[in-house]
Amino acid sequence: MSPRRAGARILMTLAASAFLAACASQPAKPLPQPATVIAHPETPPNTLEPIAPVQPEAASWTSITASFTMDDCGDSALVRTREAMFTRSPAHFEQLLKQSLPLMMYVHKQLQLAGIPGEFTMLPLLESSYSPHEPSRRRDAAGMWQFMPRTATLHGIVVDREYDGRLDPVASTRAAIRMLTALDKQFGDWRLVDMAYNAGPGAITRALRGRTDVGDDVIPDIPVSATTRNHLAKLMALSCILREPQRFRVELPQPSADDQLATIKVPAGTRLAAAAEMAEIPEAKLRALNPGYRGATIPASSPRTLLLPAGAVDSLAAALTVDASESLAQVNTPQGGFGPNGNLPLPAEPTLPQSDAVTTPSAPAHTQRHRVRKGEDLWSIARRYHTSVAQLKRWNQLHDDTVHPGEMLRIPG
Repeated sequence: MSPRRAGARILMTLAASAFLAACASQPAKPLPQPATVIAHPETPPNTLEPIAPVQPEAASWTSITASFTMDDCGDSALVRTREAMFTRSPAHFEQLLKQSLPLMMYVHKQLQLAGIPGEFTMLPLLESSYSPHEPSRRRDAAGMWQFMPRTATLHGIVVDREYDGRLDPVASTRAAIRMLTALDKQFGDWRLVDMAYNAGPGAITRALRGRTDVGDDVIPDIPVSATTRNHLAKLMALSCILREPQRFRVELPQPSADDQLATIKVPAGTRLAAAAEMAEIPEAKLRALNPGYRGATIPASSPRTLLLPAGAVDSLAAALTVDASESLAQVNTPQGGFGPNGNLPLPAEPTLPQSDAVTTPSAPAHTQRHRVRKGEDLWSIARRYHTSVAQLKRWNQLHDDTVHPGEMLRIPG
């Protein structure tokens, strides 16, 4: 993590918007001998695995705050100063929470499963305003967790011309969990874990030389930079605001079913345009949630996992089940733009323009006709002819899933 870059981003983005809550310190713990923990990169298997969606359980602010472990709000002047800064405009703060809510709930669930305190749900908010496609400049940090290139490689993130795992919310969150778990094993104190995330474990190890414990102050009194001390104070301040929003005149946005995200694994070579069509969402929205995939298809070197709204995952899984032998890579869908370029706030409801152009597919070499019978729908017709709903809609230029008895449909041969 680049302290100078992180500090600048926080002062601009967080001061203007404001963020979430938590504060605290932990009981002092004896410091264990530093241990080097290196996570090895995960190599995607060459064989196709069963394509199955992973649905999240509903999360809430209560479940986030219940997982907090640092609970000394108000005991630090530095934390109180940051609380005031973040909530200077409660409306801006609430808007930031609202647009970050889907990714925040996803990250919280992953941290909860890994046994990491809920305060670290605020870390991507602090680092990037929960923007997954925060780009790298001059080999600087990138992604919503702001991984430096070397740190990304150390913790198993794949970065190549076709895929940048630092920009992938799923892959980067998994890597962040590996990193936070390793730092906890090394330092045994979550306050020090946050400091090490910001400054690097080497800086914290040097600051602890000759110390047997760090006391129970909210901000440990060790020789680190002001940027690193402020990083921990901001993380705690955000958590404190979440814990007691009424004290700061903040109304927390309530999660809805639309805020629930889920993951689904797809075959290598899957066209993102085809996946978006089968998931029944705009391609721009799919790409906004999965900016790590840089090209038109899912490369074999990547994890091949897409993060989508839970309902879209259901649609995509159902479409894939129609004919499991048909690869999404073979679906001939028109190619649109690659979605947003730059650091747009995510995951707000997309207002990105969509192309009005309609590409009419040329007639297939072999076609047959089907007259829609009473009680039939596109799903049952697609199953009968071993094709997909998306294919039927393309060949017949249908804009929705509605068909009527007596209607003639072209069936691709």
